[in-house]
Amino acid sequence: MSSVFALWWPVFLMVFADVFYQVCARRLSSRKSPLAALGMTYLVSAFLCAVLFECLVPEGHILQAVFPPHPAALIVGLAITGLEVGSIYMYRVGWTMNIGFLVYTALSIVTLLAVGHWLYGESLNGLQYLGVFLAAAGMFCIVR
Repeated sequence: MSSVFALWWPVFLMVFADVFYQVCARRLSSRKSPLAALGMTYLVSAFLCAVLFECLVPEGHILQAVFPPHPAALIVGLAITGLEVGSIYMYRVGWTMNIGFLVYTALSIVTLLAVGHWLYGESLNGLQYLGVFLAAAGMFCIVR
């Protein structure tokens, strides 16, 4: 039972967090300065990461763990900023939550399928291709 929990708790955390994220990003999009609100978001996140580090790695030293920064961590920071600024401005220009999120998620999935194939040698079987086709058809029906 614990292996099932270990497998699924991160997925459910992401779903739960993403629902709150999308609702709040939509609300931030109507503010005068959504980028200032996003800056506050990063301050809250940095504080929570420091607290979690202290709780989960009590023998660790946060500054030694952070410096020198790994290049991938810096790129993830850029990527997260792009995701968040893009989401806020996507809502600001009029995308609805149910359509905008689906469109960018679907495009991300297609892109990740290609990246997985070309960079990591991952492949799909016939049933998985059928699933991609059915999902694309469903997306077409929802967006249309």
